[in-house]
Amino acid sequence: MPREPKKQHWMEKISRSGYFFGALLFHLIIFIMVGTWIIFPAIHPPTEDFTKTYLPPSAPPPPPPPPNETVPMPTHAAPSVTTTITAPTATPTFSVPLPDLSPTTTPVNAQPNMTQAVVSKPNTLSDARLASIQKTEEAWGRTKENILESNSDPKNVTAKFPVYLASYARGDWGCNIHMMSGQIDAGSLPNLVTKMNEWSHGHITGYVVPTPLNIGGPDLLDKKPPFIFFTGHKDFILTDQEVQNLRDYLQIGGAIWGDNCLAGRGSRFDVAFRREMKRVVPDLDKNFEPVAMTDPVYTKSWYPIQKLPPGMNYYAEPLEHLDIDGKLAILYTPNDYSDLFYMHILPGDQVMAGDRPNKKTGDPLFTNGGFYNNRNVFFRNFELPSCLAAQQLGMNIIGYMLVRFDKDLLLTP
Repeated sequence: MPREPKKQHWMEKISRSGYFFGALLFHLIIFIMVGTWIIFPAIHPPTEDFTKTYLPPSAPPPPPPPPNETVPMPTHAAPSVTTTITAPTATPTFSVPLPDLSPTTTPVNAQPNMTQAVVSKPNTLSDARLASIQKTEEAWGRTKENILESNSDPKNVTAKFPVYLASYARGDWGCNIHMMSGQIDAGSLPNLVTKMNEWSHGHITGYVVPTPLNIGGPDLLDKKPPFIFFTGHKDFILTDQEVQNLRDYLQIGGAIWGDNCLAGRGSRFDVAFRREMKRVVPDLDKNFEPVAMTDPVYTKSWYPIQKLPPGMNYYAEPLEHLDIDGKLAILYTPNDYSDLFYMHILPGDQVMAGDRPNKKTGDPLFTNGGFYNNRNVFFRNFELPSCLAAQQLGMNIIGYMLVRFDKDLLLTP
């Protein structure tokens, strides 16, 4: 039988293959070439400088001086003069040159590049501003005689004025009112103003203008209301025209009453309102400050208040104010009192009205049924005593805004 050919081993096949040796030679050449390249040069540490600067000296430190030996102490002011420290048994003597403390006066013009610190403006009203404020208050029905007789006491004020809800860009400013065809027909602001008119016994008469006031238009400066009511839940950014109109409005005697309808510090409206009002009043020396409980808004008005009434969900953050020339310009109530105004309290202050307006008589006042029915869950503190206290605080605030310039106006001709 013929013998079967023996199968070659794979090593034998490779050793007889010309391709293998060719590839091996090619890779060997590549390895030798690449192996001679210098990719990262060797790092040689400094020798002399490194040893002198960073390494500790080889010799041990000198021994401390004996107790009676004096050590010279050079000074920068007078190198030739030395201060000696003697042994504890001797009285130490010091020879240190005294600095020159004589005052020097440098002309301002000699240093034009010096940065001057911000200096607070004095809290005084200019004659021009007082004249514009006087014209503004005349639109509220405030006469010179009434300003004199009132003695800065809201209980003695006689005035008739419009109350506006501020309409502003990119905000839910209508969050606590009811509107029909673009007109306010019910809600928190009408409830508050109606109660204020009742409590003042006709001395002051406010009336809610049904059309919200667009603060970016000309009406803000033309109508000259004592204040505008500024509220909402959301973040917002005022337009440049709105900022300028508000700034001009404050200068002629107007005021901004901001109420946070999302109660509490750090809420979306709280952050936005503080930020945007600082655009209106950008002076570095004018910032929001707490209203002290001894302020006239609590102590000198219709209702003496000794403890700040809590707002919606029992928030009781201090009220804050921002002044211009020492007079209230912006008042901020961060506790959502405006939703507590949404309770219609009947005359006598003991009974809450129902949650539906009286269509027969055209009375727009009513209590928000959603607030009342969920007062123990989502709208805590929506109770008659709390809503009554909030409306009394609201009346005090409006009264203070009417008289805050009286003492200054008495000095005008």
